[in-house]
Amino acid sequence: MLFPERMKRIRMLAHESCTQAAVKKLHELGAVQITDFRTTLNRPEWHDLLRAHPLSTDVRRVTTQIMGLNRLLDVFAMVAPEPEEGFFKTLFAPAPPEKISVEDLSGEKLFEETQTLLDMVDGEVAGPLAALEKASAEGGELASQRAALQQIESLDVRLADIGAGPFVHSFLAFGPVRDYAQLAADIDGISGGLSVCETRPVAEGKVCVLAVCPAACADEVSALLRKNDLERIAAGRFSGTPAEAVRDIDARLRELEADRDTGRAAITEAAGKHRGRLKALRELLLIERERCDAYAGFARTEQVVAIEGWIIAARAAEVARELESALGGLAAVFIAEPDEPEENLPVALNNPGILKHFELLVRLYAPPKYNEIDPTVLIAPTFLFFFGLMITDAMYGLMTLLLGVFILRGGGRYYPLYKSCGLLLALGGASTVLLGAMTGGWFGNLAVEYLGLTFLNSLVVINPMVDVSNFLLFAIGVGLLHLNAGAVVGIIKEYRRSNIPKALENVWIFFLEIGLALYYCEVQAPAIVFFVIALGFLIYSAKGMALFGVTGLLGDTLSYARLMALGLVSFGLAVAINALAAMVGGIAYIGWIIALAVLVGGHLFSFVLNLMGAFAHGVRLHFVEFFGKFYDGGGDDFTPFSVKREITEKQ
Repeated sequence: MLFPERMKRIRMLAHESCTQAAVKKLHELGAVQITDFRTTLNRPEWHDLLRAHPLSTDVRRVTTQIMGLNRLLDVFAMVAPEPEEGFFKTLFAPAPPEKISVEDLSGEKLFEETQTLLDMVDGEVAGPLAALEKASAEGGELASQRAALQQIESLDVRLADIGAGPFVHSFLAFGPVRDYAQLAADIDGISGGLSVCETRPVAEGKVCVLAVCPAACADEVSALLRKNDLERIAAGRFSGTPAEAVRDIDARLRELEADRDTGRAAITEAAGKHRGRLKALRELLLIERERCDAYAGFARTEQVVAIEGWIIAARAAEVARELESALGGLAAVFIAEPDEPEENLPVALNNPGILKHFELLVRLYAPPKYNEIDPTVLIAPTFLFFFGLMITDAMYGLMTLLLGVFILRGGGRYYPLYKSCGLLLALGGASTVLLGAMTGGWFGNLAVEYLGLTFLNSLVVINPMVDVSNFLLFAIGVGLLHLNAGAVVGIIKEYRRSNIPKALENVWIFFLEIGLALYYCEVQAPAIVFFVIALGFLIYSAKGMALFGVTGLLGDTLSYARLMALGLVSFGLAVAINALAAMVGGIAYIGWIIALAVLVGGHLFSFVLNLMGAFAHGVRLHFVEFFGKFYDGGGDDFTPFSVKREITEKQ
């Protein structure tokens, strides 16, 4: 619990014929972190015996089939999307995650099953999808034409006459309302007087321009139209008036919408029949691809495959027996002590029960190294204490407790992260209820001064608004104890590493504190002795930076004053909200409504603000001050080669 799990090196030699079975068994056991054997091949004892194992021949096939499944699932998601839960529903009232029961498919059988389904679903979807895409493309083009033609719908002009002819070219365009006399003159000049240019208002702020010119100067006229910000209207396949063309487009759009509805219905029906199976096969293929990717880290001879990795020591013997038994005597498993520096070993934390969820806080900083103390058990009680002390309101604590319980009963049932967050909130809320009662916070002074529940005063140990100095001294005292605990852990850590000089770095703190205590008790001679010893250890450990060691300790200690500061802010803000509600409550008729809104809104705001502050500052005191005494972090998580299932479960 105080240290990560002990690791063992595991090596397996298996006959080439049972490589696939060995990989599958390792995957199902989920106990071994496979390492790349190719790094081991550089060692003299292995270099002449083994060579790198080739990649699995199934990698390309798996990847191709996953892409095919993704393509079909994307089509289903586009045409018939599944309902998605919002964040708050996922947090508080999620539906049970989808679980699809599947048989134990792998290898060739899985590939054949997947290809058969892909071919069948492709056959059902290809036609409707092509029709849907064609209808959508034509519909988009027609909608664009309709938008243009609708603006000149009132014009009595035949669209068949617009465009290029053997001798003349007709242009129809529209743009902003303004004087186009200069445009008409320019066109007339280009055509040598053989042109017509007329304008007519067609919509609010828009004017239509009709220009007819000889075919030989069509390009120059087109350039003039663009220069004058005029947008040409293409007649397309329509030959009647713009009004007739709009009616024809509307009729065609209705036909296309019916075609789209037919295509969507066919794809939706296919999604209802096959989506679950496609998703299940995709997950099975992802599992298969993990197994294929593992081959890249193996080594081999002509007949033997070599696999190595890390395993938790407590499971090593059991896993070795299972592997040898499953492979029918065609494999040999060897367990050995780690053959690499401890800082390179993967880290598996082993905190039991509730403590497991406090690993979330440690991982926010960094996992411990293999040869380092796991601080999870150390920060669990102090984080909860700091959290409650910085809120110091029993009702806010009750709200936090209920919030945590709701999360646990909601998303916490299915999602590990939500479960950890819910549990931390529930425990933090319980701590806050206790410490809030001991400091007299019940929505500030609402319960006692406004509701007359004076019996709650009997629970008060210290009033932060009255005993400010004592509250500050208490916070500083807690900080000193916390820092001392960190220093002790640091000494133990370095002593276990046989690094005595490093272990003595913080010893001066204890001599200094003893000296200060004796000096405060007016036992001056022994106090001076302890001061001298403290100075000696300080100079020994910090050398020329001794002064910064003292100021650093002072800064770390004073940092814990935030426990008092946030507790005062929490209580004071609640008192201010209550006072404001009391002031507006005297307004005739509607005062009680405004007061209720101020109380509810104000205390909700205060609750959220204090909740975030207590978490952020509680974590900060551990990460900066406490961890600074002993903790480095930066370990690599133990990631066993294991089957990861999200939506499937074996029959």
